[in-house]
Amino acid sequence: MEKRGLPWKRTSESWKCRNNRAVSKRSLREDEGQAWRLGSCVCPLSDWLLGPPGWLTWKSHNVVRVFRPVTERRRVATVNLIGSYNYALVTLSVLIAVVASYAALDLAARITAASGWTRAAWLVGGAIAMGTGIWSMHYIGMLAFILPVPVAYHWPTVLVSLLAAILASAVALYTVSRQKVGVMQALAASVLMGAGIASMHYIGMEAMRLLAMCHYDSLVVALSVVLAVLISLVALWITFHFQEQKKGRDMQRFAGAVAMGTAIPVMHYTGMAAASFTPSAAHMELTHVVSISALGTAGIAAATLIVLGLALLTSWVDRRFAAHALELHRSDERYRLLFERSLAGVYRITLDGAILDCNDACSRILGYNSREEHLSQAETDVQLVSQDNQEFIDAIKSQKALNNYERSVRRRDKSGVWVLENATLLADHEAPSPVIEGTLIDITERKRMETALRRANAQLEAQQHEIEEELQLAARVQQSLVPTCLNWDNISVEAFYRPAGTIGGDFGLVTTGADFLNVLVCDVSGHGIGSALVANRIYAETISQIELGVGLTAMMHHLNRFVLRNLGSAEFYFTMIAARFNHEGRNFEFAGAGHPPAMIVHPGCAPRLLDSQSSVLGLFEGAIHREATAEVSVEPGDRVVIYTDGFIETFNAREEMLGLDGFRDIVREASTLTVANMKQAIVERVAAWRNGPPTDDMSLVVVGIPQGTESATQSFTSPMPH
Repeated sequence: MEKRGLPWKRTSESWKCRNNRAVSKRSLREDEGQAWRLGSCVCPLSDWLLGPPGWLTWKSHNVVRVFRPVTERRRVATVNLIGSYNYALVTLSVLIAVVASYAALDLAARITAASGWTRAAWLVGGAIAMGTGIWSMHYIGMLAFILPVPVAYHWPTVLVSLLAAILASAVALYTVSRQKVGVMQALAASVLMGAGIASMHYIGMEAMRLLAMCHYDSLVVALSVVLAVLISLVALWITFHFQEQKKGRDMQRFAGAVAMGTAIPVMHYTGMAAASFTPSAAHMELTHVVSISALGTAGIAAATLIVLGLALLTSWVDRRFAAHALELHRSDERYRLLFERSLAGVYRITLDGAILDCNDACSRILGYNSREEHLSQAETDVQLVSQDNQEFIDAIKSQKALNNYERSVRRRDKSGVWVLENATLLADHEAPSPVIEGTLIDITERKRMETALRRANAQLEAQQHEIEEELQLAARVQQSLVPTCLNWDNISVEAFYRPAGTIGGDFGLVTTGADFLNVLVCDVSGHGIGSALVANRIYAETISQIELGVGLTAMMHHLNRFVLRNLGSAEFYFTMIAARFNHEGRNFEFAGAGHPPAMIVHPGCAPRLLDSQSSVLGLFEGAIHREATAEVSVEPGDRVVIYTDGFIETFNAREEMLGLDGFRDIVREASTLTVANMKQAIVERVAAWRNGPPTDDMSLVVVGIPQGTESATQSFTSPMPH
């Protein structure tokens, strides 16, 4: 590098060179704060360097000019140096303040969540990161201030200002990381923090080295300190408020960081406004002094952002790990509570039955008061075994898991307790031997009830078998009472009976005597054993009345009184039709009580009906009509059909009832057949109409009047409809 120029003398009026060439002071002036103009040469401020003590060096275009002061001075008027701001650096300082504020909000939450040495580590790291951010904002803000003289910095003093920023940050983070912060505590912390920030600022100002004297406006300095305290108080409140948020609210936290980050620089620029600079020819101490270039400014900003970014990244990673650890802790806590509070016994045992761990429910099932008492017993007593333990071990080895396995395990008092067990075999390669984990519940009472139930079922089955045998016997007895086909003096009789169940409440009766043929059909209400018993009792009384030779009306009176006096119940009543034929075959006696009408049909003709004159029997005394019996004449070849309501009250698939009219059609169509075939045809055609099995007892008696009998006039004790 070519060196030209010699030291110049500086007087109060001009700068002089060795060749006594003078340059007017007016020609050495500030050019908008960016350069000095020396004669015809413009010297940018960035090209001025500090040389030896008291010397100024100007470097430009590979030409270096050195200026030094001389002792010859003249008194000059005091003039303040006029400074200006680089607004890009001002914006950068505010941005760093916002990032530092966001980091403070985030780190405060991590410090609160931590404890012990981890809390101390977060507090120290957070204070360093936050303090570095505040300090960086301060120095970039100072570098943004441009004076018409070169400015350098005394780096030991700079480090002291950084320490003040870190201490202020530590006070702030410690305060907001507490669970509760009172008003007095917040005020005291804000005073300490504000004092620290103000100290950082003014200590940093003292680190400036330049050919000028710095003067302060006391009122503005006081205002800057007050602002530092107030801004600290607001920052503490914002940080504590967002630290209390249990759930992340990033937008609110960012807004708080922006508010806090824009407020912090206010104190700095207020403090800068309090300072004024006047030129000075005093000797400038340059020991431990460094000058900051544009690259250095970028380095400070980049290093600060990296530190803050690493702090935020570390906080984020720690928060993720903390959330994962918290979830694991909660999962373990849920498992522990489930383990301890489960109503089912939970255990962990070896293959030989030694209990490794269990809950209180398991211990109580095995006869102990608590888990602690159980596990404190001798090793030989802390076992879960059963009489068929080897069978259980073989089953779980082969199947690896057992569900709803029942076995009787040994209790503390050596008695057995039945348990329902779910078990899984866990074969861990790192474990010395496989273990079994499972649950069990006490089913001793259920097993006892099952045993009692089996015994009761066995008894019921035996009783059911007896009842079925008795029913079969009753059915055979009832079937034996069904009238058989017979001929009496050329009168043919065909009968049919089918109960709805095993036995029923219908019965038919055909008896013969020297002078009469008695035909009777009875229908007792209901079905089953009760109706069958009532029907059998009425059957026996009817037989006794017929044997006594009483008339039909007297017989019905007797049967009605008998049921009322001996079997009186609203649940049972009965209907009846009785017919008594003589040898002549020209007429017969007819009596009915509440029964479906009997039919007299001549082959191929429409049947005529014989209605009952009396009401149902077994309900009240006056059921028998005073003219209950009528004498009915018949013609040769006529058929008399007597039946129960099981034939007419039957339904087809369309839920249509056959009814009396339908049954009359079937009787008419079958009347051309022989008496035996007529009975069978009626039964088959009713079955063809019916959908499914019969729901009521069915009784049918068909009486055939022989051909060749002379007709006789019909006479009635009372009128009979046709």
